[in-house]
Amino acid sequence: MQPGAVKTSPAGASDAKPAVEQQIPWEQIEAKPLRSPNFLNLKPKNPNLSLFFGNRAVGEKESGLRYDQLIAMGFVPAKPEDVVTNLGHPCPPSLCRDGRIMYGDLILLKIARVDYIGNQKWNEQNARLRMKKPGVTIEGGGKEHQAADGRLQPTQALNVPDAIRNKVSMYVPPLAEVDAATKDNT
Repeated sequence: MQPGAVKTSPAGASDAKPAVEQQIPWEQIEAKPLRSPNFLNLKPKNPNLSLFFGNRAVGEKESGLRYDQLIAMGFVPAKPEDVVTNLGHPCPPSLCRDGRIMYGDLILLKIARVDYIGNQKWNEQNARLRMKKPGVTIEGGGKEHQAADGRLQPTQALNVPDAIRNKVSMYVPPLAEVDAATKDNT
């Protein structure tokens, strides 16, 4: 019997007839979405591993080049016994194929956590170096390349010849103007 269904047979009836159910009225039904379960939220049993879904078949004639690149970087195909769901259950059998975990053209790979997080930190550091505010820091200069406020002057720090420096002067906005223009970019 479904939850909320109302029995029409009297309570304590001794005959063996099955109970008849009535339809639940529209007003008593709660609105709720039917969500598909997310089988892709897997976590490694070993906390010193990181998981990554990588393409195993990409492009023309399903080339395995990207998969080969990931293997060369140090990734290894994860096995069903290496992972559990977020609830601690074993890997769903629908994702297991040939002793590996696959979802369409994606394959679950594992790598040492120190290597994976180390790569993410390296990427972040390089991105921050590329996103420095203009005129705030330009490496390679000394006192002779600094303006009155202590910032390096681009034409001097980049070793621009005098002939060009006299014709072209680079605009370096005041720090307050740079901060105001880039305050959301922190």
